[in-house]
Amino acid sequence: MKFAKMQGNGNDFIILDNREEKLSQGKIQTIAIKLCRRRLSIGADGLIVLDAPTNSHSSFSMQLLNRDGSESPFSGNAARCAARFAYEKKFAGKQMTFDTKGGVIKAQVEPPLVTLELGKLDTSKIVLDKTFNYMDESLPINYMHLGWPQSSPHCVVFLEKNDWRPMESLAPFARAIQKNKELFPDGVNVNFLKILDHYAIEVYTYERGVDEFTLSCGSGSVAAAIAAWINGWCDSPVEVYNPGGTNTIIVEPTCNENLLAVKLRGKTALVAEGTVFPEAL
Repeated sequence: MKFAKMQGNGNDFIILDNREEKLSQGKIQTIAIKLCRRRLSIGADGLIVLDAPTNSHSSFSMQLLNRDGSESPFSGNAARCAARFAYEKKFAGKQMTFDTKGGVIKAQVEPPLVTLELGKLDTSKIVLDKTFNYMDESLPINYMHLGWPQSSPHCVVFLEKNDWRPMESLAPFARAIQKNKELFPDGVNVNFLKILDHYAIEVYTYERGVDEFTLSCGSGSVAAAIAAWINGWCDSPVEVYNPGGTNTIIVEPTCNENLLAVKLRGKTALVAEGTVFPEAL
C-alpha cells in the first residue's frame, strides 16, 4: 500500500490515494487506527483518504479519519494538505474545487502556502458570553459550529494574555468541557485563545478524536479568530500562532450582517512517500 506523509503547521497526516476505490469504508477505518499509532506504525494525527469526486466541478473528494477511527467532516489543515498533494501529483491545478463531508471547498495552491475559501459563516448561531467551571476555575467561553454543513463543533476558551501556564496543564479543563454532554452531545474541539494584539492571537487546540493537543488546528484557528473578531478584539487578517506554525484567517463582512466570508491560509509540507508493510497494520 502506497502512502504519503504531510503536515500543516505540525498537524500531521497520512494520505492514501483511493481514487480508484480499492478500499472499503470499513477497511479505511481499521487502517486509520493502525497507521496513526505513533512509534508502532507511521504515526499521525489523522488519515486523509482521497476518492473520486462526487460532482463534475470537483477534482477529487476527501475524507478525514481521526486516529481513533472516527470521521471528521472537515479539517482546515487536512484540506490544505490534500490540496497541496493533488497539485503536486498533477490531478488538480493551482486553483481547484474539491468535495469534503463538510461541503465543497475552493483552494489556491502557492507552494508551500495553500489558501482555502471556506464560504459563509453564520454568526447568529454562535453562542457568546458563557462561562465554564472546572475545579476552582471559571473561564469565559464561546462555542460554535463553523457554519458549513456537518462542520465540527468548536469551543473557544479565553485566557488572559499573561497566563503562562504550560499547554499540557490545560488538558484536564479541555477534557471536562468535552465530557459535558449537555452542552456538547457530540464532543467538541477545545481552543484556548490569548489575544496578543489587534491582528495576532495565540491558540492551543485540544482535538476531538485525537484526545490531546495538536501542534495546529486549521478549523480551530478559524473558530478562535472568529470569536476574537466578533468580540471586537481583532481585525482581519488575523495571524493565529499555533505551537506548530502560523495560520492566517481573513474575515470579510457581507451584505448580510450575520454572514462572514472566511478564508484560511497556511503552510503545508511534503514529508515522505513510501510503502506500508504488513507489520505496520
